[in-house]
Amino acid sequence: MPLRLRLIMLIGLVLLVSLACGSVLVGWHAAGSVQTELRAALDVGAKTIRNGVDELVRSDDRARELRHLVATFNGNRHVRAILLDARDRPLAASSLFVPTQIVPGWFRHLIAGEPGAVRLAVPQGDDGIAAIVLQADPVNEIGEVWAGSRDAVLVLAGFALLSALLICAVIGRALRPLETLSAAFQRIGKGDYHGRVPEHGPPELARLANGFNLMTQRLVTAAAQNQRLNLRLMTLQAEERADLARDLHDEVGPLLFAVDMTAATIERLAGSGERLAGSGRGTDIPTQVRLIHDAVGRMQRHVRAILGRLRPIRAIGLEAAVDRLAAFWRSRRPDIEFIVAVAVEEDRIGEDLRETIYRIVQEGISNAIRHGKPARVEVVIRHDDGDGISVEVTDDGIGMATEGRIVRGPTQLGLTGMRERVMAMAGSLSIQHGRNGTGLALVAWVPCGELLQSPHLDAPE
Repeated sequence: MPLRLRLIMLIGLVLLVSLACGSVLVGWHAAGSVQTELRAALDVGAKTIRNGVDELVRSDDRARELRHLVATFNGNRHVRAILLDARDRPLAASSLFVPTQIVPGWFRHLIAGEPGAVRLAVPQGDDGIAAIVLQADPVNEIGEVWAGSRDAVLVLAGFALLSALLICAVIGRALRPLETLSAAFQRIGKGDYHGRVPEHGPPELARLANGFNLMTQRLVTAAAQNQRLNLRLMTLQAEERADLARDLHDEVGPLLFAVDMTAATIERLAGSGERLAGSGRGTDIPTQVRLIHDAVGRMQRHVRAILGRLRPIRAIGLEAAVDRLAAFWRSRRPDIEFIVAVAVEEDRIGEDLRETIYRIVQEGISNAIRHGKPARVEVVIRHDDGDGISVEVTDDGIGMATEGRIVRGPTQLGLTGMRERVMAMAGSLSIQHGRNGTGLALVAWVPCGELLQSPHLDAPE
């Protein structure tokens, strides 16, 4: 059941209970008013009868005066007078005022109560008249009370109805932003992060809408970053595969071909060994075997180099991995001078942080060689004055234009990947001018506090 409908039903129930309580209170006051009015009418009537009886001593016609006294109650709204003889038989009675207000029977039975009566004795005489009885009749008073009670209940009902309508309108308007937020969350659940919700309504809902919009902006940014990282990952995988394929083709492939050719030569020499024994050619077999051993050794070194490039940190440590990276590029670009200075305490930093530092240096050297046309590349890794590590990859290549725009090739994707990697470690990365205004300097800073330590490094010995 929707929240709005549940709130409306709850408030409607409260209003109905309030209306019922108000109706009961009105009925209770009405019943009390009727009883009070009838008692007052009986008291007034009794006083009138007593005054009339006191004056009978001066009357010559006692019976006529008593009948006249009873007749004075004709048209009374609340009390009927009855003249009784000694045997309580009615001799005369007054008539009540005929009510004009139609009262529902249920209301009359609800508040009528027991009608009161007063018996007043009359001095004995020859006429046989013994008493006058005053009987209260609530019919007219109930008619008057019914009109007031009905109007009061109608006012309460109208107020409850208007309150219900107003509350429905206010709740509908106040909860409309929640319905919008609910629909927006459903869109997010389906992968649509670009929806925004209006920031209006009550302050709490407006702040909630503002927080939702900020969340969607961050989700969009995170989705874009994930997409860029996926593209970067695919690019790196393609580049790594191309490098591995080139190494296997250029280095391992010829060695395997040489091993195959040497093995064929050994097979041919071994097959003709008896015929060539006198000629001395059988002595070529050990030479061919040594050639195979040399080729296999070279292949093993190349395979170890490839494995070292794939998992350099875990295998040999940060400093050795950076030195091996520089040696790798020296063998391929002897025209470039590589200078490496690593001055960090590797026990203070975790494996993830060392991997990040290595990848920064790897990307920085790769970008410098591919796009900067440098003659010198310098790598400096050291602890700074605070609890962090500074990484600088500087070259003397083509650098930046005078207005600060990088004039190298399309390295934006690599820089984005490095920046996101550094930001994930709560660090910073910037591109600056190189020394003496030539080339570029890739400067990164990463913290090396306890929060960045690997679990196995923090374990006690």
